[in-house]
Amino acid sequence: MAFSKMWSNPKRRRPEVEEQHVFRSEWTLRYLVVERADGEGAECLVCHRPIVATRERDVRRHYEAEHDQYESYSSGEEREALVERLRRGDVLLAAAQAREERGARASLGIAHLLALHGRPWTDGGLVLRCLETVLREALPEHYSVIHEVDLTTETLALRTLGLARNLFRQLVTRGSVFQAYSLALDDQPFVGTENRLLVFVRGVDQDYEVDEELLLSVNLVGQPDCPHIVQLIEEALARISLPWDKLVGVVSTGTPWITSPETGLMRMLQARVAENRECMEIPVLPHCGGLLHLEMMGSKELDVGGVVEAVAGWLALMHTRGVHSLGLKLLLEDAELHTGGELNMLCLTSWLRRGRSLKRVFSLRQEFETFVAEAGLPPTGHLRDPLHDPDWLCDLSFLVDMQGHLADLADELRVSGTFAFGVMEHVSAFTEKLQLMRLHLNAGDLTHFPVCRELSDELSRQGQVGNQRLAAQRYQEGLTRLLTRFQKQFEGLCALKKELDLFADPFSFPVESAPPNIREELIRMKSSSTLLCEYHDEHLGAFYAGLPPGCYTELQAVTIRTASLFDSTCISDKAFEYFMRNQGRLIQLSTEEHLQAVIRIATSNFEPRMDELVRSRSRSLA
Repeated sequence: MAFSKMWSNPKRRRPEVEEQHVFRSEWTLRYLVVERADGEGAECLVCHRPIVATRERDVRRHYEAEHDQYESYSSGEEREALVERLRRGDVLLAAAQAREERGARASLGIAHLLALHGRPWTDGGLVLRCLETVLREALPEHYSVIHEVDLTTETLALRTLGLARNLFRQLVTRGSVFQAYSLALDDQPFVGTENRLLVFVRGVDQDYEVDEELLLSVNLVGQPDCPHIVQLIEEALARISLPWDKLVGVVSTGTPWITSPETGLMRMLQARVAENRECMEIPVLPHCGGLLHLEMMGSKELDVGGVVEAVAGWLALMHTRGVHSLGLKLLLEDAELHTGGELNMLCLTSWLRRGRSLKRVFSLRQEFETFVAEAGLPPTGHLRDPLHDPDWLCDLSFLVDMQGHLADLADELRVSGTFAFGVMEHVSAFTEKLQLMRLHLNAGDLTHFPVCRELSDELSRQGQVGNQRLAAQRYQEGLTRLLTRFQKQFEGLCALKKELDLFADPFSFPVESAPPNIREELIRMKSSSTLLCEYHDEHLGAFYAGLPPGCYTELQAVTIRTASLFDSTCISDKAFEYFMRNQGRLIQLSTEEHLQAVIRIATSNFEPRMDELVRSRSRSLA
């Protein structure tokens, strides 16, 4: 993830979405699904649920989670007969479920939904009453089944733990086949709940199938020492059969206690990996310290006038006093929606630094001005009336524009499936853009600053020179700080630039620049017109997975390590949004085990295997 040009050779064509999500006819027999009539994904023949993301892994996971009892129909003729009966609507059960088992499945399903949406287990009583009403009024012949559905608080708490354990067992199964993996260290420094370190793992198997899941959650209250955290990570990795020598990279939030060169967590992880890596080509564990929560980190570097703190204070006061302006009411409602109603200063500043919320503040500055005047607020910093101060308004407009650019970058980094070379491409382009914006701003050119241009026009109509104010030194320094931060936090992955280039475009990669052990394989690949056609037509992971067995083992060993690097912020963003929206609920959880369970359920890409849970429950009661 260096900042120089990613490659000078022509890049491979990015695969279209349709190339990655094409229904295959053989899935009907294998997974009991058919293509939907509208062509948008697949539909299960058993439960008729749609499977929108039509990749084989999604279809397979649904089948294994919900209908693996049909594996007893194994022969070709039996399987074909089963499909025909399912097409006619004759749903067979390999083992008929008792009413108690159906009730347990329903209870597990409700517990899963409550955890996903951050709802308390006490809501189970309301759900039960709703179900009673529906069955009594619409399906009275099935009303008696409601007595088998246990939605008490104690039962739902146990169901939640069972669901989380089931998801973790699936991770254990997948971890045993990972060929390489990387870690993400997210200490969630912007959330109003107790500080916590979330450790995510991304692993890749020999077929280049990628899984990103929560490894563990560590409570940082009292700041446990880094050796203790390393020990917890080691124990969690051992539970899913992952040795240190398969760890190829780490991403993090870049906070000082993680990145400290002497005593930081990253330094200790690198030392731990070095003990097991005498024969590896990469002697130092690469670290990207700015990928997670990048836009909030950038906003802090650019907030030259304390803008976010001031606006957050006004919003917090509006929340307690109330407002008459419709625009401000809608802004507050949006803030409450994204912060779970917790409108304290930390949550508000996090919300304002993320996305494009501050742009709405700029458009509502007249309403803010009226509120501040009516409330008789004290001065902000050294300013008696910031909303009438041209310099403070310039600070606001500059931050709005730059947060817009950071939000665009964050959106690009949330797109998964591009592998890590895509991250390097986006970050490299953004650093070049930063340098261009710094030059333009110094020359008074506001091409890349539309909000600043709007404010400049307003100031010009008032007889003031807006361009000169916006070319102030503090904005140049802010852009320089951000550029320096980017270069520092992404420099740890520069050692992997060759591997990233090789992975992204092996046919244009210079043979003499490749590691000696793969040069012969690379020459053979370059000479194959068949592989070149497949390279242009297939998704990159599918291309490498489909190489002839045993012919490119050294090359695949390198590319699997590269594929295991985090290529997006999806799972971290999912956790952050879950924390922000459900802070009140998470604080009320009684144990660390329950808290880790709901976080695992909320962030997992696995589906709980309900049949497995029900069968294990039945065995425990036998």
